Amino acid sequence: MKGDQSRGIDMKKTYSPGLKFKVALAALTGQPIIDICRQYEVSDGLVHKWKKELKERGADVFSQKKQNKAVSNELEVSKLYQRIGQLSTEVDFLKKVVGD
Repeated sequence: MKGDQSRGIDMKKTYSPGLKFKVALAALTGQPIIDICRQYEVSDGLVHKWKKELKERGADVFSQKKQNKAVSNELEVSKLYQRIGQLSTEVDFLKKVVGD
């Protein structure tokens, strides 16, 4: 392993957002940090970091849903206006063809 480090290969482990959430939630519920570290095989520093992040940014989870829904609604409205314009053009064309 020393050879790998001397060549600049980073062997840093990455964790999924789901695992980070589970660990932080366990820490917030009062489960002993040492037990969390053993159960999820993470360091106590990571447990404290993820717990802090959950406390600070946990509310963002709920606000993002509203933002995403608003963007989705705007996109849907835009598509509907586009469709109305297309149908209006078709109606005008058909009126000219029929001679109304």
